[in-house]
Amino acid sequence: MKPLATIKVLVASVISVVVMVGIARFSYTPMIPEMVAALGLSKSVVGLLATVNYAGYLTGAVLITRISDLDLKVRLYQLGLVVAVVSTLLMGYTTNVWLWYLLRFISGLSTSAGMLLGAGLLMSWLIKHNQKSELGVFFSGIGLGIVLTAVTAELIKDPFSWDQQWVIYGLVALALLVPAWRWMPDYRACALPRTGVGKGGEERSRFIRILQLAYFCAGVGYVVTATFLVAIAESMPELQGQGWLVWLIAGLAATPACWLWDVFSRRWGQWLALYLAYILNSVSILMLIVNTSLASVMLSSIIYGASFIGIVSMMLAMVGRVFPENPSRPMSRLTFSYGIAQMVAPAVVGYLADVEGNYTNGLWLTLMVMALGVVMLHLARRAQQRQGEAAVAG
Repeated sequence: MKPLATIKVLVASVISVVVMVGIARFSYTPMIPEMVAALGLSKSVVGLLATVNYAGYLTGAVLITRISDLDLKVRLYQLGLVVAVVSTLLMGYTTNVWLWYLLRFISGLSTSAGMLLGAGLLMSWLIKHNQKSELGVFFSGIGLGIVLTAVTAELIKDPFSWDQQWVIYGLVALALLVPAWRWMPDYRACALPRTGVGKGGEERSRFIRILQLAYFCAGVGYVVTATFLVAIAESMPELQGQGWLVWLIAGLAATPACWLWDVFSRRWGQWLALYLAYILNSVSILMLIVNTSLASVMLSSIIYGASFIGIVSMMLAMVGRVFPENPSRPMSRLTFSYGIAQMVAPAVVGYLADVEGNYTNGLWLTLMVMALGVVMLHLARRAQQRQGEAAVAG
């Protein structure tokens, strides 16, 4: 495989993540203060808009577990690119809350296509072409998407109204769709022979079930900050007007972190890397509770960006390597629990913020869930070790 061809494939994959995750999902985060100021949206509605987006993501994850046909996966992946653009554009053409819910749900479906089908197809391509089966570069698109939405938000928030801003995000996604589509490889030629590994009971092993619980906890830690970070910053008198900068910092931290976690994992082991990522994510949440200074919130956003992206990248790459003949399926099963967290947590934290007037108790609840996640992660490691010993004995 020529280096230029490999670079084009990786760039196309990253751009697709920027479109289907970065813009389709994360453009909503800097838009929250704009829509609240212009339309008077309550925190509950803000949280529910995030919830239905993750409901779409969860639905997509469930559907992907049912798909084994490679041709269908490729066509749905391509459809996800188009849906990401259209669902973003149309947010600016209505003020009907129920239509917003529908559009955010559809946007969530496209995000699942970008994250799960995209990761699985790229994993198959890398294995087929004897490349390192790591997804750090792929998931750097999430960080780039955050950076793009943060910079775009700052550039357009004064000259344009909230509805025009949504349209601009959609047009940016449309422009990025062109190279993503043109450089996309023929994933249909990357089918790997089935080995029987990962079928039936093995995918539903105790290890996978415990890992799903650990990933659920990580989903809570991720989504609460992803949804409310800008709003939390803007709610602090000393940080008003700096929300976009906080979001930009998180994206800048996430972009190179995927590759750095891959390097760390190779050197010190994937489990130690995951423990560290969970702990750092918890630290970022704690910092938002105990100190609301600009420096503390900025540092929290750096740690958050670097840690959440590492958890996602390493978790999905790990199960993809375990089940290489159909990596999208176990990735989707793992993501099912992550999606439930993303659907429930924003609504709960939004409700608590409405009742109490701040995000403090919601953040404490998130921190406790992350602590439970570290415990589940340790139990998953022990379960994998026992399964390995049983396999050797058998």
